[in-house]
Amino acid sequence: MPTIEFNQDNKPSLEELRQLLQASGENYDPIEELLQLERQLVQLEQTYNLTSAEFYQRYQAGEMGDEVKFVAWVGRYRLYLRLKKTISNSLKMVLAGSPPPSLAA
Repeated sequence: MPTIEFNQDNKPSLEELRQLLQASGENYDPIEELLQLERQLVQLEQTYNLTSAEFYQRYQAGEMGDEVKFVAWVGRYRLYLRLKKTISNSLKMVLAGSPPPSLAA
């Protein structure tokens, strides 16, 4: 999903913010987001020589600590799993002839 950053010098009006959020939602590509998350996870896995699944198990067991970088890894991994499941379920529904659920859920 695109990143929109603001600071004191470029704060949008409320209406401009609404328009930006609407435009970013219209251009949202869940497959691209999944691939981006996967690339980020691969980098972390290579850095720490652990798969994300192994890391997550160890994190859940309290073996990894609570450093910000590990909490962020957990967040990315959970998002990756949720998005992958949503896309998979949507594809199954499309193949079965049912309308796909909203990806925003």
